[in-house]
Amino acid sequence: MSQSNSLYDTLVFRHAKWVLLLFILIAGALSPYAKEFRLDASSDSLVLENDESLKYFREVVSQYAGDELLLVTYKPHGDLFASATLDDLGALREKLLTLDLVKSIISILDAPLTQSPPVTLAELATNPQTLRDARTDLDLAKQELTGSALYRDLLVSDDLSTTAIVMSLAGDAEVSALLDKRNALREKRAEGTLSSAEAAELEAVTKEHQVKADAAQARQAAMIAQVRGIMQEHEANAKLFLGGLPMIVADSVAYINADVMTFGLAALAVIVLILTIAFRQFGWIVMPLINCAATGFIIVCLLGLLNWPISVVSSNFLSLLLIITLSLNIHLIVRYRELAKLHPDHDQTALLSSTVRSKFIPCLYTALTTIVAFASLIVSGIRPVIDFGWIMCLGIVVAFITTFTLFPALAVWMRPRAVKHNRDPLSKLILNGAQSMHQRGVLVSLFFTVIAVAAIYGIANLTVENRFIDYFKPDTEIYQGMVEIDEQLGGTTPMDIILDAPAEFLATKSASESPSEEADEDDFEDDDFFDEFEDEESGDNIVISSYWFNKQGLDKLKAIQRSLDDIPATGKVMSLATSMSVFEGLRDQGPMDNIDLSFMLTVLSDDNKKTLIDPYLSEDGNQTHINIRVFETFRGLDRDQLISDIRTMLIEEHGLQDEQINISGMVVLYNNMLNSLFNSQIMTLGTVFVVIFLMFIVLFRSVKLALISIIPNVFSAAVVLGIMGIFSIPLDLMTITIAAISVGIAVDNSIHFVHRYRDEMRARADNRAAINSATLNVGQAMFYTTLVITAGFLIMVFSNFVPTMYFGVLTGIAMVTALIANLVMLPMLVAAIKPIEDA
Repeated sequence: MSQSNSLYDTLVFRHAKWVLLLFILIAGALSPYAKEFRLDASSDSLVLENDESLKYFREVVSQYAGDELLLVTYKPHGDLFASATLDDLGALREKLLTLDLVKSIISILDAPLTQSPPVTLAELATNPQTLRDARTDLDLAKQELTGSALYRDLLVSDDLSTTAIVMSLAGDAEVSALLDKRNALREKRAEGTLSSAEAAELEAVTKEHQVKADAAQARQAAMIAQVRGIMQEHEANAKLFLGGLPMIVADSVAYINADVMTFGLAALAVIVLILTIAFRQFGWIVMPLINCAATGFIIVCLLGLLNWPISVVSSNFLSLLLIITLSLNIHLIVRYRELAKLHPDHDQTALLSSTVRSKFIPCLYTALTTIVAFASLIVSGIRPVIDFGWIMCLGIVVAFITTFTLFPALAVWMRPRAVKHNRDPLSKLILNGAQSMHQRGVLVSLFFTVIAVAAIYGIANLTVENRFIDYFKPDTEIYQGMVEIDEQLGGTTPMDIILDAPAEFLATKSASESPSEEADEDDFEDDDFFDEFEDEESGDNIVISSYWFNKQGLDKLKAIQRSLDDIPATGKVMSLATSMSVFEGLRDQGPMDNIDLSFMLTVLSDDNKKTLIDPYLSEDGNQTHINIRVFETFRGLDRDQLISDIRTMLIEEHGLQDEQINISGMVVLYNNMLNSLFNSQIMTLGTVFVVIFLMFIVLFRSVKLALISIIPNVFSAAVVLGIMGIFSIPLDLMTITIAAISVGIAVDNSIHFVHRYRDEMRARADNRAAINSATLNVGQAMFYTTLVITAGFLIMVFSNFVPTMYFGVLTGIAMVTALIANLVMLPMLVAAIKPIEDA
């Protein structure tokens, strides 16, 4: 050990300039990769990577989904159907059509009308009527737009006050092809059938997809900025909002980037201010800042080199590394100042060497146990959360290395002044406070017990449900746009229901007469007439051969759609039944029978079929697709319960079999992700504590000390989670990481306190004196760390991105709780149990 210390002293203290030069060279070598550092806000960050529902969702998207949509809500100050208003709406529409990524637009101006006045099916196919046609009756058009199951709550609100311009965005074929290829290779990897050549191909395809997708996302963000510019030109005539997933992604990225810059600089200013007040010396302010900057720069470059994007989840990783790096630095500073008081005759190198020797082991275990806490995120199954875990583990390693190489080298070079012998009033205040708490042991114990019980109650009430709208403040455009779309235009978040034909129908279809034909055999007595409509679907009329595209199947679909419409959380419901209602309105003879359906297929144009049939029916007619928009503003939204209720309703009320029903969409995928987060993170906390407990045993060589040390860590994590439960702050992609953060912070303080206590017991074998000395010296570093970081993170309450607000507040609470637990609870436990009294 002495040889290692001698080598370390030689390399770091006697050749400090070479150490500094080495860091400059490393930073220079890594700097080209800084530009590769990027933010990923794709939908991949909201789902489980190996979720079977994700695979099915991609199949649904491939078969039924259309283009990505962006919509502009338009609420005029006057009458929506006034000529001037329609002129302005038309001008807005034409400007939007000129944008490169806008493939097509649907609005009330170009929506085909069938009842204004009534038209025939042939007229609809060959010469569709629109709102501004000379033949259109405006009063009838208003009735049709609000009464049509197709247009109501899609293009116009019930009260005719708001309309929407729905833009279909052109996709990037190259990005889509790379995505399909990547997903196929990922599936093979999950199945364990990926060859080494395919593994290399997966890595290359993933990187290429990321590059292309980033470029496509940048183009889309630029287009959204253009849309907003066009909208501003019409704000004098109407109130406009922008909606759609592309806008949410673009704005989320913008919010996060703005937060990183704004709050990073603000936090830096606060840290400088508090370090100045605490240490009052230039060197002790600049050195931690340089060390933190070096750690942050190196990890950013490494992430660029390794092609690890950050996401919404990991966007605050730099702030967390600031906590860890600054904490390590402050412990070294406080220890150095303490030794300088005790040994004023020692030179700079001797003081630094003693500081490093006394703090290396506790800081090493602090880093290792914090790595264990963040490693719990790796088992989540969610790629951004997994990456966050790895990023933090890598970052902690970098922070530890820089703290014990760069920081001492800077101290040798800058030579901060030794402190005078006056006692720090803060240390005395901390010690007196801790002793006062110990004297009121019963009352303090009761206080901690009450807090613990409240925390348990809160944890029991934790929820994993969250609404997308709650990620944003009410005064933001995203929030207001979601409210507008929910209240006026039928909901925000898509959910898909795929209904298959019963297994017995499919099994007997080729060998026996179809139920549809038996049920309606009287309809087909005139074989000569019906022959005209055969050969429609690959030589077989789909009305005869399918389960859903016939009178019986459509009647069932209509009943199902009525039930879905009655659910409070659901908005606009679109299905084959919706499309059929349009055609039934053309006849004025009630529901269509099988002959009518067959005739309709023969005269329906390809464009009409593509718009009204294909999105809701498989080619063979044995699978149907129902699209639902869920209200994000619905206060009672419980995705898990909603999905369960829909499945139960379909089985019990409509006689479907469970295997016929597949519910998909972002609602389902996000729900699966939330449930997985709860199971993987909350449940693995126990494992994390067991591992940390074993590490404590190795470090302290005492089961008693290890047990005592783990209690404040459990308490801190429980308090933060309990507060979330009591105040109904749901666990989501951001807040779930607070558990790991709480453990990491509390472990830091516990290790430093107990390690110092053990050293004091070796020196004096007096339990109370050892506790007082540990509290006096380590408590100061703990207090400064807590003050600096809490103040820096509380600035985040001013963010427009609510998860960032929660992150800042909860991290501050975690810091304060860890401080109290380790300055009050831990000394009381040590005093009561006396784990090494005979030492």
